[in-house]
Amino acid sequence: MTRFRQVATFVLAMSGMPIAQTPDELIARLQQKYEALESFSADFEQMFQGGGVQLRESGIVKMKKPGKMYWEYQQPTPKFFIADGKKSYFYLPLDKQVFVSDLDLDNASTPLLFLVGKGKIKEDFQVELEEAEKPLRAENLLLRLTPKQPQGGYSHLMLEIDPSTYLIYRLIVIEPIGNRNEYIMKNFRENIRISDRQFRFKLPKDVEVLAQ
Repeated sequence: MTRFRQVATFVLAMSGMPIAQTPDELIARLQQKYEALESFSADFEQMFQGGGVQLRESGIVKMKKPGKMYWEYQQPTPKFFIADGKKSYFYLPLDKQVFVSDLDLDNASTPLLFLVGKGKIKEDFQVELEEAEKPLRAENLLLRLTPKQPQGGYSHLMLEIDPSTYLIYRLIVIEPIGNRNEYIMKNFRENIRISDRQFRFKLPKDVEVLAQ
C-alpha cells in the first residue's frame, strides 16, 4: 500500500467520512472546496530562499471573491499587498513607495489566485505525488503541479493539503532559476464576512507611485 493510501485509509477510519483516494480525486475535491469558498482569513508565514538569501516573514491574509486580496506583512518589516479585483498595490511604508499593477483575473497566472478559486487545476497542470519532499504534517499529502503550458514566473508548484478538510496548508512556488517561495496558512477561517473596504487602497501622502 502506498503512503498516500495508508494516510487516506487512516483518516477515513478515524473520521468516518469518505476521502479522496488518488491525486486526481484529491485535486477534484480541492477544486470544489475553493470554488465554494466565498471568503477566508488566515495567518501566514512566508519563506523565501534563493541567491544565497533566506527571508522569513509573517502576517495575516484575507481573500474574497472575485479576486480581492489583502496581505499584511507584520514581521520583520511592515508592508502590504492589496488587490481590489482590478488593480493591485504593493505598499512599502518604510520606503514610501507604492507599486501599482493592472490585475487581469482571466489571464493572470499567479499561483496565489488558486486561493480565490481561479483556474482549473486539472486542466492547467500535470498532477502527481511529490516524492522528493515530505509534508510538514504527517497526516497531510503533498502534490506536485507542473504547468502544461510553460509559465515564466514558476516551473512547478507543490501543494500540501489537509485530507480531512481539503484546505491548502502549504503552497510552494519553485521558480525556473531555483528560487523558492513557501507559504504556510494557519488559523484558517472560512466564509467570513469581510467588508469591501478592506480591499480598497487609499494612497498615503508623500509616497512615490510606480507603475508595473
